[in-house]
Amino acid sequence: MCDGAKIECQLCVNPEGTLTVTSNEIKIQGQVFANENDKGKPNLVFDGNCKKSPYQASPCKAVMIPIAWQGTADALIQGGKALLEDSTIMCGFGGVEIKITDHLQVNEPTELQPLMAPVILPVEEPEVINIEWKSSKKTANE
Repeated sequence: MCDGAKIECQLCVNPEGTLTVTSNEIKIQGQVFANENDKGKPNLVFDGNCKKSPYQASPCKAVMIPIAWQGTADALIQGGKALLEDSTIMCGFGGVEIKITDHLQVNEPTELQPLMAPVILPVEEPEVINIEWKSSKKTANE
């Protein structure tokens, strides 16, 4: 997951949020990469109110209680497990999972060098070098 990845909480009146990476400075494809330590209120940014709060009056960032990321990778990034596109985090206030909807990673193939096939040289055309004429008939002079 890259910094700025899109996240979603179904209990926010504006369900699309942003994942902000603060746990490390490891960059992949020019962007900081998220790990399981990106789980606080500064990391899960939603611009809306929580539907579970009384009268839907409380901003998500005020009432959100992120628990822990689930479905993380085995690979560690600065001591924390890397987040995957199917990683989720439970909100202890609303009781729903916050999920990643767009990881912002771009699948760009690396520049591949063409394989050089063996070069097969063309067969040279036959060339006439010398012509000799022999006759099996005997001539009168012989």
